[in-house]
Amino acid sequence: MWSDRIPPERLRGLIEGLQSVLPAHGGEPFQYSGFALLGRNQLYQNPLATVSYWGGYAIASGSGGVRKLPACGFDLLQAMLDAWREYAGARLVGFLSYDLAAELEDIGPVPAEAFHFPKFHFGLYRGWTGPVVEHAQAGWQPAAGSQPAPLAGTAFEASVERIVAQIHAGDLFQTNLCRCIEAPLPPGAEWDLFQRMRSINPAQYEAFIMVDEDHAIMSISPELFLKVTNRVVESAPIKGTRPRGNIPEEDQALLNSLLASEKDRAELAMIVDVTRNDLARVCEPGSVEVVEHAAHLSLPTVHHLFSTVRGRLRRECGSVDLLRAAFPAASISGAPKIEAMRVAFREEGQWRGPCMGAIGWISVDGDMELSVAIRTAFASGGRVRYYAGCGITAGSEPRNEFEESCHKAAAFVRALGDPRG
Repeated sequence: MWSDRIPPERLRGLIEGLQSVLPAHGGEPFQYSGFALLGRNQLYQNPLATVSYWGGYAIASGSGGVRKLPACGFDLLQAMLDAWREYAGARLVGFLSYDLAAELEDIGPVPAEAFHFPKFHFGLYRGWTGPVVEHAQAGWQPAAGSQPAPLAGTAFEASVERIVAQIHAGDLFQTNLCRCIEAPLPPGAEWDLFQRMRSINPAQYEAFIMVDEDHAIMSISPELFLKVTNRVVESAPIKGTRPRGNIPEEDQALLNSLLASEKDRAELAMIVDVTRNDLARVCEPGSVEVVEHAAHLSLPTVHHLFSTVRGRLRRECGSVDLLRAAFPAASISGAPKIEAMRVAFREEGQWRGPCMGAIGWISVDGDMELSVAIRTAFASGGRVRYYAGCGITAGSEPRNEFEESCHKAAAFVRALGDPRG
């Protein structure tokens, strides 16, 4: 359950293991080839230590050595903050996989993992630089055979039909159904793919994380999951999508259609309620409020609706408590949250990996900023995956939902050189 906590003696063992990999006074710097670039061009290099969590155990690395630690995800994250709190102002920078939801709630039988990727990865950084124009890579360009498989919608539309039937039967109100798109990507091409994605669809929370030579994340997310500033919490869920028009008149008509849509506004309202409930678990009574509702966000490829929810953390709660209470984001799970995740999990039949998880930073001092990892790709072993998700409600039309998933995947598909994007 989200409220479970690790016994103090086990937490102490994790803290000691994590402290042991830090550099000794006057020791050699940690040699690490990875790096992270977050929105607003913050480049993070040369961490004091890194931790990759693989489910059940973690590999902690630093100039003090490498340790394999038995652990559970959110307990480990708390131990990292406790172990490294002496580095005032330092940040943990990295990502959380959507699949960590299975450590918080029972969301169904666990499928085999076909794509080997950490459940989370964070580096401990004392500073960062910016702005960054480019980072040396291989100069990759899409070639024949690098495009994803044809965007067939038959299976996806059948899943939508089954979910709508469950909604009408009273099993749930809404879920987020994802469609996986996979393509070949040669090692070393990850940065170039990211640059192509961000040039097509720049976004506030774009991010690139090079975990190691074989694991990378490329994100052009526009959605804020959680931000904490001096204990004030903010979340800005997105629901409702229309493509951009080819001419101003068409574009305005599509935006007007979104703003007037009862389905999209109802979908957003449900997700706002789930977000409020999640924040209320750890915020001061009466402090959670909706400060902006059904505003619109226009990006190069789509229009969105979004709302902003704020609250104030209770004195005894910290950033990891907030993550336990709210992860994964309401917008990519559904309502009621646990049943919605179970339904989506059964239909998708595979792990989502970093997609639909969270990307960003957590300060050892308590502040935090994480995006929802939508519009996100991850690469390993010469392959790249991307998940396009749609909110399924009682009024969903299967073909419309498939087309919406295509709009959301457009920048990724186009970046791979496919004109269908």
